[in-house]
Amino acid sequence: MKDMIKTGLILMIYTLVAGLILGFIYTSTQAAIKEAELKNTIDAVKFVLTENGNLLVKEKVIKEAVLKGSKEEEKEIFKKGTSAVLTPVLNFDTERGKVYVLKGYGIGYGGKVITIASFLVNNKKIDLLSIRVIEYSQETPGLGAKISEETSQKRFYPIPYEGLKNGVKVDKDAGKSNLSPEEAKKIGVVKISDVMTGATITPRAVASTIDAMFEYLQKEVQ
Repeated sequence: MKDMIKTGLILMIYTLVAGLILGFIYTSTQAAIKEAELKNTIDAVKFVLTENGNLLVKEKVIKEAVLKGSKEEEKEIFKKGTSAVLTPVLNFDTERGKVYVLKGYGIGYGGKVITIASFLVNNKKIDLLSIRVIEYSQETPGLGAKISEETSQKRFYPIPYEGLKNGVKVDKDAGKSNLSPEEAKKIGVVKISDVMTGATITPRAVASTIDAMFEYLQKEVQ
C-alpha cells in the first residue's frame, strides 16, 4: 500500500513539473509570437506611411500608435461581402492632410489575405496611398503567394479617388488587360495578370479589401 502511495506521489510530482514546464514554454512562445506580430505590424505601417523614401509621420509616433492599438481586442467593424475592416483604425495628421491606416482582409484561395493600407482623406476625397500584404500563408506557392512580391503589390497603389469610387477590380475582371499599370490605377483597375499569371483569386481578395476600406471611410469618416 505504501509503495502504491509513493508511486502515486512520484507520478503526481512528475505530472506537476511537466505541466509547469509546458506552461512556461507556451507562455514564452506566445510572448515571442506577439512580439513578432507587433514588429511586423509596425514595419507594415511604416511602409504604407512612406512617400518618396520619407516617412509622413515620425517613427516614434507610429510605434506609439501601433502599440496603443495592439492593446485593443481585434474585431470586425465593417463588412462588404467576404471582406472586412478590422480594428484598430489608426489616423495621423500629416502635411498633406489626415491619413488613415486600416487593416482588413479578403478571402483568397486558401483563406484570409490580410492587408494594411493607408488612405489620404482631404477635401472630402479619399486617395489610396499605399498597401502592404502581411498575411498570405495559405496561398499557393508560385501562384497566389506571389502577392508577397513587391512587383505585385505595387500594382495596387496609388489609386486616386476617381478610381476608388468606381470599385477596385483586377484587370481580368474589368476586361482592361490592355492598359498599362499606371493607366489602370487611374480608373480603379489593378493590372496584375502579367505578374501573377494564373492567379486571380488572391489579387481579387486584396482588391475587395481595398474596396471595403474605401466604403468604410466614406461612411464613417467623411
